[in-house]
Amino acid sequence: MTIDHIYLRAPEPEDVDRLFLWENDSEDGLHGHWARAPLSRFQIWEYVNSYDANPTTQDGLRLMVVCGGETVGTVDLYDIDLYNRHASIGIYISRQWRGKGIGKLTIESIETYASGKLGLHSLSAYCIGDNVVSHRLFEVAGFEVAGRLKENVRIGKRYHDMDIFNKIL
Repeated sequence: MTIDHIYLRAPEPEDVDRLFLWENDSEDGLHGHWARAPLSRFQIWEYVNSYDANPTTQDGLRLMVVCGGETVGTVDLYDIDLYNRHASIGIYISRQWRGKGIGKLTIESIETYASGKLGLHSLSAYCIGDNVVSHRLFEVAGFEVAGRLKENVRIGKRYHDMDIFNKIL
């Protein structure tokens, strides 16, 4: 089954428990291999409670992905550089909703927002070298591999390459 419609919205208080589970999922949480320590429910509640959707005054922008009335993931714009008109993108779709086209629709929606509302010219994404699913998602969405950082991320005792994807909007 392929999904043909999603929408993006700001985080709401009812998202706290969901975000708590996703952020702290040791297999593939929102921070994935980046997290150094688990986040508390209170930290997430404070984040949602004080959320400011103005990406020009914040470190970035997080939006919730909604499909069929159910919140199924998140998408982030971060390292937003309005002078150079560039940002990085991160995406998380919960396991039970993967493989249905939601990731591609999410990327298309955030691209529309990034170019139309923020006037961005390009987006980048960073993927662990052996993350085939993420590579495929960004390639299907029209991103190209722009480079590779060798042994750039440590997971446990192993180092992994980091691939940089880029797309001109």
